[in-house]
Formats: sequence, structure tokens, C-alpha cells
Amino acid sequence: MIEARGLGKRYGEHTVLAGLDFHVGRGERVALLGLNGAGKTTLFRCLLALTGFDGNLRVDGEPVTPGCKDIRRKIGYVPQAAPLYDMTLSEFVAFFAGLRGVGIAGPAAILADLGMPLERTGAKALAELSGGMVQKTLLALALGSGSPLLLLDEPTANLDPGARRDFFRTLRELASDATLLFASHRLDEIELLATRVLVLHEGRLAFDGTLNGLWRTTEARPRLWLGVPDGEIGSVTAALETCPSVSALRPDGAGLEVDVVGETTLDVLLTVREQGLPVVEFRARPPSLEHVLARLQTDGPAEPATEERE
Repeated sequence: MIEARGLGKRYGEHTVLAGLDFHVGRGERVALLGLNGAGKTTLFRCLLALTGFDGNLRVDGEPVTPGCKDIRRKIGYVPQAAPLYDMTLSEFVAFFAGLRGVGIAGPAAILADLGMPLERTGAKALAELSGGMVQKTLLALALGSGSPLLLLDEPTANLDPGARRDFFRTLRELASDATLLFASHRLDEIELLATRVLVLHEGRLAFDGTLNGLWRTTEARPRLWLGVPDGEIGSVTAALETCPSVSALRPDGAGLEVDVVGETTLDVLLTVREQGLPVVEFRARPPSLEHVLARLQTDGPAEPATEERE
């Protein structure tokens, strides 16, 4: 569905993308990760034919050239924030469906599935809608166009947790056959949707593989969160500092965040039980995405670390 060979982009003397080589197969769900300034949004602009670039880029077998509307018809795009025109919801849907050359029946049916039938909500001004409702509208427009490729540029960055869950539930249910490339900084989103991860580092491809492969490549460690009663943080910290499976401890809200050495999470829990420590709750946490990206920023390889896939 996407094929890039030597994809590059410069603004004056500043290189934003430097010789990217990658492909995304039909039906894949790929997360695009990177620190701010890594080139994620620029890559989306290239795919949407909104800017010129060096190298070769194809979408659905067709070469991408700047301004090519045929390429854009193959793509459903959901940005981080919607343009809030002075329109009602019905006018907004009709306007953008018209730009895509499709009727409003498809987007309207998806909005109805999302609990936003135009018969009930269409007369509302866009400014009256919640952030979650606006993002659902953008998703309905993207899915309702029948595009085989979906690009999502951090679409839930401004949503509350409930709206974020609804958005991704909808995406899983309604976009099961589409190819998906989405930028995100949220680990829970990546785990929910992605079968593969691409990491951009200073405009270069620093990793291509599975999420677990990314943890291994960067030697990221699992973490635990232990809920501890008031007044007991000190005693629990002192006890766990002697545990060889613990590499670091940090107070975190009503408990402790514990960095675990290797795959020894159970050893920490056994220590808690054997010593009778006053721990009332524990949660396993995957490695920190911020830590992983920081490692790639500091030690990013000159060539992409590519995990072998069958």
C-alpha cells in the first residue's frame, strides 16, 4: 500500500527526512513514533501530495507527485485537530464529502453507528461539539470515503480518556480491512492497534519491527506500580532497595513505580509477599515510551534496526 525509496525532504539547509526506505503492506496497522521534530507530520504531508520531496513514493501502486488529487482519493486522513469552520455538523459533513467526490450517505451511516445521527446532531454548530465528537466526525469522513489507506496524525492528543477509548474502539470495529498508519505518543494506543512500529529519529528510520522488538532493541525494562497506604512509602522503599531484581524506585502518586531488572517482575512480587509488605495493589506497566525514544535520540543507529519478520 505504501512504498518509499530514498524519500527525502529539505527546507533550505534543514533536512527533515533523509533517505527513508520502507513499505507498508495492505491491511497492516503501523505505528509511526518519534520525538517532536522527527519528521512524522512531514512524512504525512508527502503521502498526501501536499509537498515536494526527493526520492520515490508510491501509494496503492501509484506514484505520488505534489498536488496529485488521485492519490488523495486513496487516503482517509484524520488530523490532530479539525478545522473549525463556521458551519453546522451537517454542513461540515456535506462540504468535505463533496470535496472528496462522495455522497454523505457513507459518513452519515458511520456517524449514526457512533451515536451521532445527523437527524439529531446535524443542526449543531461545530463549535458546540465536544472534542471527541469532532474527532469522530473526522473519522466518519475518512472511513465513509471508502479509502483503502488511513493516515492518523495523533488524532486523540486533545481528547479525554473516555473519548480516546471510544475513538479507538470505533477504529478497531469499523476499519478492520483498511491499511492504517498512525502517529502517536501514547503507548496504550500503540498496543491496541499496531502490529508493527516505525521509529523516526532526526528524519531517519531508526527502527522497523514489532513493539516487543523495539523494547528489546533499546533494552527497555518492564515496570511495576505498587499501591502503598499513607505513611508506608518509606518502609516499602527501604525493603525493596535490597531486592536484586529492582534497579530503581520512584514515588508515584499513592504508591511506588519500580524499575525491574530483566524479566524478573515475579521476583519483586514474591519479595512483597514473603516480607509481608503493606502493598494493597500492583499493576504491570510496559517499558516507558519516553525512555525508549530518548534512548534512540541519544544512541540512534546510523542504519535502521530492523527486526526480522516472517
